[in-house]
Parts: sequence; C-alpha cells; structure tokens
Amino acid sequence: ATMAGRPDNSVRFTIVNKNEPGVLAKITETFAQNEMNILQQLNTSRGSIAYNVVDVAGAAAGGVTDFKKVQEMMTMAEGVISSRIIFGTPGMGYAKKLEGGEYFV
Repeated sequence: ATMAGRPDNSVRFTIVNKNEPGVLAKITETFAQNEMNILQQLNTSRGSIAYNVVDVAGAAAGGVTDFKKVQEMMTMAEGVISSRIIFGTPGMGYAKKLEGGEYFV
C-alpha cells in the first residue's frame, strides 16, 4: 500500500498498535479531541500488529496545536505500542509506551 506525499502545512503521524477492535477508533478520536483534521490515512496490518500513517492539519482558526501532547495521549492509549511525528528535523519525534505503562520520548 502506498500513500501520497505529505500535504503542505500538515504533520504526519505514524502509529504502531495492536491489531485489535477499537484501537484505530482510539487513534482517530485522539485527533478529533485535539481539533485536528485527518487529511489522509493508511492502515495496514500483519498478524497481531497494525501500522498507521496519518497526515493531519492542526487546529483551525489560528489555534495552536501541542503535537507532543497529542502524541503522548495517542501513545498512552490502550493498544498503542509506539508513535512518531514526522515534521521538521528527520528522525525526531519518536515516543513509546514502556512495559509498566511509562511514557518514553
């Protein structure tokens, strides 16, 4: 599966999660709770693991979006294993939920 390049003025999130019912809904709800619009999305799975690529636009009407807060909320959601924000400097923005429930950036 392929996805078009990241649209201008968007942020790309990649999310690794358990391939279980309801996990994708938690991911998309996190964007909605933070007034972010999904511009395009790719979801694929292999066995018990799923991988998502989601391009989003930030808050409307000149609002400011705290992407690190959004990433923490998403990473800590039940069933999510890790996430990455892709914008700015390549390689930055990785976060993971450690065993025991700790948040690692």
